This record gives sequence, structure tokens and C-alpha cells, in this order.
Amino acid sequence: MTLGQNIQAARKAKGLSQETLAEKIGVSRQALGKWEKDTALPGLDNLQALAAELGTGVDALLGTEPSDSAAPAVTLDAMRDLLSARDAEEKRRRRLWGCAGGATFLILAGLLAGMALQYERQINALNQNYAAIQSSYAAQQADLSAQISELQDAVRMGETTVLDWRWLPADKLHRDAAGSWMPVQVQVTPRTAAEGTSARLAVRCGDETRLYDMTAAPDGSFAAGGLVFTVGDNYALSVQWTADGVTTSEALGTVNFNEEMTKPTIIWSTGYTSLDYGYYLRRTGKTNYLTLTCYPVELEVDAPAWMEVAAVEVDLRLNGDAGEPAATAVLECEGEYSYGSSARTESVWNGTFYDDAVINGWEYDGDAAPKYVVRVTDTNGGVWTEEMPLTKK
Repeated sequence: MTLGQNIQAARKAKGLSQETLAEKIGVSRQALGKWEKDTALPGLDNLQALAAELGTGVDALLGTEPSDSAAPAVTLDAMRDLLSARDAEEKRRRRLWGCAGGATFLILAGLLAGMALQYERQINALNQNYAAIQSSYAAQQADLSAQISELQDAVRMGETTVLDWRWLPADKLHRDAAGSWMPVQVQVTPRTAAEGTSARLAVRCGDETRLYDMTAAPDGSFAAGGLVFTVGDNYALSVQWTADGVTTSEALGTVNFNEEMTKPTIIWSTGYTSLDYGYYLRRTGKTNYLTLTCYPVELEVDAPAWMEVAAVEVDLRLNGDAGEPAATAVLECEGEYSYGSSARTESVWNGTFYDDAVINGWEYDGDAAPKYVVRVTDTNGGVWTEEMPLTKK
């Protein structure tokens, strides 16, 4: 049985709930639940506290209960009996010595010598058996200590196991004579991190590997900045954790950097058969009014893996980019899904420009072609825009 199964069996045998046992040893019920499911391991102190509360031994919980050692050939009681017998024989010898001649003395002396030799052999055998028991016990203790040490190492390693990681743009995509490149940062979130844990990011491109110090954030994550990804290059990333003077390395993954990964793609869709992006004009007196051929707006946002879309808005601009937009439609997300090996996310957004106050249209001077301008904002504050010209019907 596993450590978790042994803890669960012992707890149930004692008639304790997870909450009661967790309270007795000073941990949360969730932590105890993870131990019983073998998704986490208790530390040495918690393991000893568990054994004490459950009325068992640490070796029993670890599943290393030693087998009974063979009993020694001569017990301590037997040795005491032998010594008592020897004393009685000495008294008997003295009585015989007083009343027997030299011949009897020699016979008794021979018998006593033989018995003393027998006693010595038995005592030596007892000492050997005792030494064997001590050696077996020491070996079992060493084995148990090794298993506890391995358990502690596993717990320590579990404290620096990567839960999640991602890279984010730190600036827009730049282009120069050497190519296209983007400043980025990398964020790594460990499952848990012991106090004093430090981290460095290793980035390998071709035969070159660069190391970047990572800064701990209040939310428990670590971040490294100052990186530059060049379009067309491949990067292999790993993180080096250092805790209690021990450094371990864990691979994160690879980034095959291309322009598709630097921005979202906006797809103007026609969710309804009559939906198009057009307008017509109506003149009243000396004023022209613009009316949309269809007020609903629907589009899709095809976003790269690192990007989380927070909001999508569409402006109706009648006078180019000058001044405020004539109206703004705030779109709502109708659903999203991931696809392909690049793990891009596609989401559908829709809304409407319909407004009772301007049902007859907006004033339009006709100096600039009307258009839609979509703004896509991600959770990090990045904004991407794209224009959609309107067609006169």
C-alpha cells in the first residue's frame, strides 16, 4: 500500500474524520486530503505527528514495518537460571570438599570445569545473538532514515515543481534591417515555493544559452525580463530553482517565434444572412443623415496562446480619426475555443449600434468615408486596432 493509503486506513481505523485528524496535527483538511490521495507528501514533522495521533509507527505508515527478528537461542532469563545453577553447584562443591578426599575433589573440579566451559559457550552464543539483533535493528533504522530522507527530498522537489508558465510581449514588434524582433518577459508559477527560494531562467537559442535572474512576485510567481525574441528563431526555456543550497533544473518548453504569435487576427463575420457592413444616406433639409444597413456587429478574435482578451469595442467613425466616434458598440463574448498545435484561441464577439435616440441616423457631412474601428484589449493592457470601411448601398 502507498503512504496515502496507509494514512487513510489508519485514520478510519481510529474512527477520525479528515477534518478532526488535520486539526489534531495542525494542518488543513485539504493538505491531509492531498496526502491520502498521494498528490502531495507530508514533511518529517507531520509524518511523526500523524504516527503519534494514529497510534502507529512512522515505518508502518511508510509501509516498511520490519519483520520480527529471530529470538536468541538463549534468553536473559535462561542466563540467570544458568548463573543460579552455577552458584548452587559452588555451594555443593564446598560441602563435598569438606567431607571428601582428594579424589572426589578432582572429580568435582573436572565436572565444574566442564560446566563452566558449557556456561561460557552459552553466554558467548547469547552475546552473538544480541549483537546480531542490534545489527539488524541498526540496519532497519538506517533503511528507515534513508526512506524518510527520500521523502523529504521528494517534498522539497515538489515545492519547486512548475505549475504554469508563459511568455508575454513587453513592447510591440520592431522591424529593422536585421529582421523583426520583440522584447518579452517570461513568467513562471511554481506549485509551491519554500521561503528563500530563488530562480534563474535559462534560454537556449542554437548553441548559445543565456541566464536571466528572476524576480519573485507577491502572488508567488517569478518573472524574468530583458529577453528579446527574433522572428524565425526557436527558443528552449528552462528554470533553475535554488532552495537550501540545492539547485534543480526543470524544462519549461520551446517557443518557435513567428509574427503570428505577436498579435491577434480579427475576422469580420456575417452571423446573419442580412448582416453586412454598409450604410445609406438620407437628406433632410440641408442635413445629411447616415443610417447603417444593419445595426448588429459580430466578429471573431483569433488570439495567440499568451494573450487573454479582456474587451472588444467597435467605434463608428464618420469623420475619419478626427474627434470622438459617432457611436461605440461594446461587444460581449459568446464563446471561445482553442485549436491547432499552436494552441491559439478563437472567440466570438457581438453587439449592436442600435440606439433609440439616433434611430433615424447620425449627421454626416460626407467629407470622409465612414468606417468601423475595432479595439481589442488584453488583460495586460495591450490594445490592437483594425479598420473596416463601410460600403454605401
